[in-house]
Amino acid sequence: MDTIKDEQKRNLWLLRAACFFQVFSFGILWSFSSVWMKEQGVGETLIGLISSTSIALWFFFGLLWGRLADRTGRPDRIVLLGGISLGMVIIFLGHCYTVEEFFVYAVWIGICLPMVSTQMPILAVSTLGDSDRGRGYASYRIFGSFGYVIGNLLVPRLLDDIFALFIVAGIALFVSVIPIGWLRVQLPERRSSGSLRSALDNRELLGFLCAVFFFALASPAVFTFTWVYARELGGDNAFIGLLAAVQGGVAIFALPLTGRGADRFGVRMPLLLAFIAMPLRALSLTLISSYEWLLLPQVFHFFTWAGFEVAGVLFVARLASEGNKGMAQAMFMSAQVLGSLLGSALSGYVAEHYGYDPMYYMSGALAAAGLVLFAWQQRGRREVTDEPV
Repeated sequence: MDTIKDEQKRNLWLLRAACFFQVFSFGILWSFSSVWMKEQGVGETLIGLISSTSIALWFFFGLLWGRLADRTGRPDRIVLLGGISLGMVIIFLGHCYTVEEFFVYAVWIGICLPMVSTQMPILAVSTLGDSDRGRGYASYRIFGSFGYVIGNLLVPRLLDDIFALFIVAGIALFVSVIPIGWLRVQLPERRSSGSLRSALDNRELLGFLCAVFFFALASPAVFTFTWVYARELGGDNAFIGLLAAVQGGVAIFALPLTGRGADRFGVRMPLLLAFIAMPLRALSLTLISSYEWLLLPQVFHFFTWAGFEVAGVLFVARLASEGNKGMAQAMFMSAQVLGSLLGSALSGYVAEHYGYDPMYYMSGALAAAGLVLFAWQQRGRREVTDEPV
C-alpha cells in the first residue's frame, strides 16, 4: 500500500511539473496570438475565422485522441508527442506574417493541442486516489496557474518582442515533455474499448455537454477578444501580460478552495456558480471605459475557469462509465471547443462590424442560456459527495 501511495505521489509531482511548463507556454500563446495577428494587419473577423479553424480541428481530433487513449491505455504517450508538436507550432507562429501562414498554424495547432489538453486530465484523475479528488486535482492544476502567472507577468516585462515570447513558449513545451517521459503509468496496456455511441447513450452526460456548449459560446469574447480589446483601448504588451497574470492569480487563489468545496459539498454547486458567473463576466466588460478597468472583471475567473475546470472534470469522470473515461473527457473538451468554434467566428464578426459592447451583450445572453439548461437538468437531483470519481 505504501509503495502504491509513493508511486502516486511521484506521478502527481511529475504531472505538476509538466502542467507548470505547459500552461506557462499556453498563457503566452493565448494572450498574444490574437495580438500578433492584429499587428500583422489581420482584422477581427479573420482572427475569428483562423481561431475557428483550429477549434474545428480540435473538435474532431480531440475525440480521436480520446478514443486512442481508451484503446491503448497510454495517454502519457499522446501527451508526450503532443508537447513536442506544440513546441514546434508555437515557434512557427512567430514566423507567420500572412493570413495563409496563420491558417497553416491554425491547422497544425488544431491537430496537436488536444493531445495535451484532453489527456492531461485523464492522467491526473487516474493518478489520484479515491478520496479527496477535488483537493488533489486542484493541487495538480494550481501548478499550471503558477506557470500562467509567471509566463504572463514576468516574461513580457523582460521581452517586449512578441516573436521572442513565442520562442520562450515553444522551449517551455519542449521542457514539459521531460517529466511526462518519467511517468510510471498504472493503467493496463490495453483497456476496454469505449465508443462515442455508448457515451452518447449517457443522457445525463449529454445534457450537461449541451449546457457546456452554450457556456463556451461566450468564452472567445471574455478571453480571446478581451486581449485585443485591451490593445484597442491603449494597453501595451506589459499590461496585457499583467491582465493575464491577474487572471492566473485569481485561479491560484480559487483552485484549492474549489477543490476543498467539491470534496465537501459536491461538484454541482461550483458548476452552478460557474454558469451564473459567465454571463455576469461578459456583461461587466460592457462597463469598461479605459483599459485599466479591465482588471476588475478578472475576479469572475474564480468561477468561470477555476470552479468550472475542477468541478467539470470531476463531474464528467463521475458520469462516465468505466470504459469511456477518455472519450467522456474528450467529449467534455469538445463541447467547449465546439462552442468556442462558433463563438469565435460570431464574436469576431460582431466586434468588427458593431463594436465590442454588442459582442459582450450577445455572449452574455448565450451564456445565460447555458445557465438555464444546467439549472433545469439538475433540478431535484441529489448531490453525492462521497462517491469515488
